[in-house]
Amino acid sequence: MQHIRALSALLFAAAFLFAAGAEAKLVKLEIAKREVVADGMPFGDAGPYEKLTGRAWFEVDPTLQRNKTVFDLDRAPLNAKGRVEFSADMVILKPVDMALGTKTLFFEVNNRGRKISFGRMHDTASDANMNDPMAPRDFGNGFLMKRGYALAWVGWGADIAPGDNRLTVNFPIALENGRPVTERILTEFSDRNFNGGLPFSLPLSGGPAFKSFLAASADKKQAQAELYMLSSDSSKPSSPDIPRGEAVPDDQWAFADCPAGWPGKPSTGHICLKYGFRNDRNYHLIYRATDSPVMGLGYLTTRDFVSFLKNDDKDAAGNANPVFGIKSTLCQGISSSGMYLRDYLYQGFNVDEQERQVCEGMHIHVAGVQKLYLNYRFAQPNPFTQQHRERYVPDTNFPRQYAVRINPFNGIPDGILKRPKTDPKIIHTDTSNEYWQFRASLTGASEGGSMDFNESSKVRRYLLSSQQHGGFKPDAPNHGIADKQCEQLTNATHPGPLLRALVVVLDDWVKKNVAPPEMRVPKVADHTLVAPAELKLPKIPGLTFEGLYNGSGDRDFGPRVTGNSGVIDLLIPQTKAVHKILVPQVDAIGNDIAGIRHPFVEVPVATLLGWNTRTKDFGGPDLCDLLGSTIPLPKTRADAQATGDPRPSLEELYGSHDAYVAKVAEAAKKLQAERLMLPEDVDMVVRDAETSNILR
Repeated sequence: MQHIRALSALLFAAAFLFAAGAEAKLVKLEIAKREVVADGMPFGDAGPYEKLTGRAWFEVDPTLQRNKTVFDLDRAPLNAKGRVEFSADMVILKPVDMALGTKTLFFEVNNRGRKISFGRMHDTASDANMNDPMAPRDFGNGFLMKRGYALAWVGWGADIAPGDNRLTVNFPIALENGRPVTERILTEFSDRNFNGGLPFSLPLSGGPAFKSFLAASADKKQAQAELYMLSSDSSKPSSPDIPRGEAVPDDQWAFADCPAGWPGKPSTGHICLKYGFRNDRNYHLIYRATDSPVMGLGYLTTRDFVSFLKNDDKDAAGNANPVFGIKSTLCQGISSSGMYLRDYLYQGFNVDEQERQVCEGMHIHVAGVQKLYLNYRFAQPNPFTQQHRERYVPDTNFPRQYAVRINPFNGIPDGILKRPKTDPKIIHTDTSNEYWQFRASLTGASEGGSMDFNESSKVRRYLLSSQQHGGFKPDAPNHGIADKQCEQLTNATHPGPLLRALVVVLDDWVKKNVAPPEMRVPKVADHTLVAPAELKLPKIPGLTFEGLYNGSGDRDFGPRVTGNSGVIDLLIPQTKAVHKILVPQVDAIGNDIAGIRHPFVEVPVATLLGWNTRTKDFGGPDLCDLLGSTIPLPKTRADAQATGDPRPSLEELYGSHDAYVAKVAEAAKKLQAERLMLPEDVDMVVRDAETSNILR
């Protein structure tokens, strides 16, 4: 009897191993090119690095429950083994000698096929080749590499077109009765697609870097097509509702490619506008589209690629894992890629088919409260909703917080983190801009704006005070698109010194269980989180402020949408419940009171806002996208009085250049003592203050 039990146990184990081998996985890692980067320059103790470029091939079983979360996976064609096949571009940047590294994988969720972490973490110049880094300058200060990390990226966006070293994928098309499914969809065109010009024609995707969902026919009637023009996607005062707009007459637009003007050549992939597009208008195109890839597979490329690099010594074809021996995984997502990670967690993809945790730590940066528009039929992960445009995107429906709580509108509990064994430790950082544009107050405050919620023990949230979302150009201040879009100069305060410290904090939390610093976010309880109308903003000459923000609410996208997944039938969603959006309260200068205050915010020479206002030609006074403002302080009291500026002058604040530098040094060293700035960044910030022209 004992032998029978032992044999049964062995048979069960063998069956389990067979099943595990048949589960979703990376089946082949193909390395097409291996190059030593930065002329062989060593990066700290990790030595020289090499870049591996190639492709990852995957197979998944559509009958497995964990994979069924991928919407339309059951409509994908199968191979001879009954599996769904797909592939993605991948890049690995690793120490030439892996023994010199720290056995930590730093995985960045690419942003629209691009690598953008170097711009934040390495202070890499905006004109450096970050998407195909090779030269020493492409790696900036080399922060992540000096820490001995192996860095990796894999494609996930089925909307990404080849070119400019973007990471692409090859996903199957969803079929019905052997033919591609079709649906009516909405896509939007606005000044972000025009690049400062006034084009006659655009791809239906809005730009050449993205694949278009083709119209079912170039005939507008057959394609059930309508085009609307509106001045803003937001009503005034701000609310969740989206204005309908004015119908563009049928004889003024066509499905056609007409770069030189009307009428152009009929095309199911382009739109032509007879009198051209305008920067002060948005355009909503509704049409029946065809050829929808199974977009949700973009979550499985991350899951199975990272799991392979962390766990397997070789692929099914016998190719070696080039970073085998990884002990810890840190995953980072910035902006839309941060929204990706929030949804990736919510939909349960941080656990592989063998029940192993994928990312142990996550840095989610400038995502606000939003989740990504990905696990849908005809998903559009490129658009991101903000006050002026693209507000049709599904992004803020419940749950909004990481911790599980009861939905106040239907009584059902839910949360982003609900799998304790595999949920990662998370550092979530937002700038001031995300409170105005990405509804960041809802990550920690109630929908009615009356109270703060307790946070999950696995999450620390931080506001990077008085900073903008991205687009930092300290050496080339500008006014947005064509230097004409925004009323004020943009906010060039770089978050790198704060973000680098927080990555070290996350690393220590994951590897050593060292608790991070306490959260630093504005709160309802201490009145640092307030309604926009309650903002105590000084009346700065030349600054337009109308209290506009990206309104939010629980919205109905139709009966085929549930859990941020499905098919959208209500293309202009209906508001079911309104959220109260709150923003950080400001001090007498106009800078955010709460959060982590960069030394240049704590010791200001300008009012630094997370928001900016559009000029009239670009749809003002709406908010100017994801850009902030820099408004220099007057140098003397006389200067302030001459312009009617109520803010204190530089002379009143500091008296002298040396006194200004001393205050910057004090602020930087205080952050260092709180583990929120690294010693080398303290030196850099003080050096920048010393070499500045402040009060010279």
